[in-house]
Amino acid sequence: MRLLITGATGMLGATLAEKWEKKFQIFTTGRESFTKLPSKHFMPFNLLSDSYDSLMNWANPDVVVHCAAITDLDYCENNIEKAMAVNAESVKKFLKYGFSTKLIFISSDAVFPNGIYMATEKNHTLPENIYGRTKEAGEKYILHSKGNHIAIRTTIVGKNINPKYRGFVEWIIHSLKNEKEISLFNDALFTPITIWHLADEIEWIINKDIKGILHVSGGQPISKYDFGKRICQALKLETDLIKSGNMDDFKFKARRSKDQTLSSSFYSSTYNRTLPTTNETIDSIVKHFQEYIYE
Repeated sequence: MRLLITGATGMLGATLAEKWEKKFQIFTTGRESFTKLPSKHFMPFNLLSDSYDSLMNWANPDVVVHCAAITDLDYCENNIEKAMAVNAESVKKFLKYGFSTKLIFISSDAVFPNGIYMATEKNHTLPENIYGRTKEAGEKYILHSKGNHIAIRTTIVGKNINPKYRGFVEWIIHSLKNEKEISLFNDALFTPITIWHLADEIEWIINKDIKGILHVSGGQPISKYDFGKRICQALKLETDLIKSGNMDDFKFKARRSKDQTLSSSFYSSTYNRTLPTTNETIDSIVKHFQEYIYE
């Protein structure tokens, strides 16, 4: 099977390429490559392009796993047209290639308004910010399309293969390693799943006759403060440097939801899939960051 992974320089895209290199024929794309890119076949491509013919003719994929997105919430607020073009209109362009190519679009918990605890696929979307609106628009293209195309709502944590980027967990660990005090929100709840667990679920989904919108996230909610503290305790880092903060004390351009929790019960029960508990998510993070601690 031939797979095209977009956003291959990002955290999830690079990890998918690494995990699947020996299982599928992997083709990757992004704005630019990097030294440790785990893919033999890479084509630089701008998702703002009017036509995707050159990319699709090159990869000739059976499946496109569309990870690429502008994820900086405040940047999206200042660059609405560009954010919509990259995060949503790209979905429409990939869908033009019809039944022969299955599209798996990586969406977000940001499509929901604040105040919905453990949101399900049946809850109405009403994004708090432009980023969420772009993901919502991409989902609508999936819902109105023909064929077995999927939007996966999720909240990922993990480790970047690309040294150019630093994610949420890396920022926490790097800060504590350098004895820098940080503040994590005790009023921001989420249901994180690691990129390695999510990769296993996407691999399973690829081979199934499934379409529409699915929630695939961690099985239990946790605050970002508790999550960060438990990771650092497991890695034997100085947790006194982690301070408990509230979202209302910080001024952001983009509105942010305090409750980012997703319920994946429909996916788990319908397809008999066991998603990771909070303990399993933290164990996986600790396993992948052990070497980083001693660098």
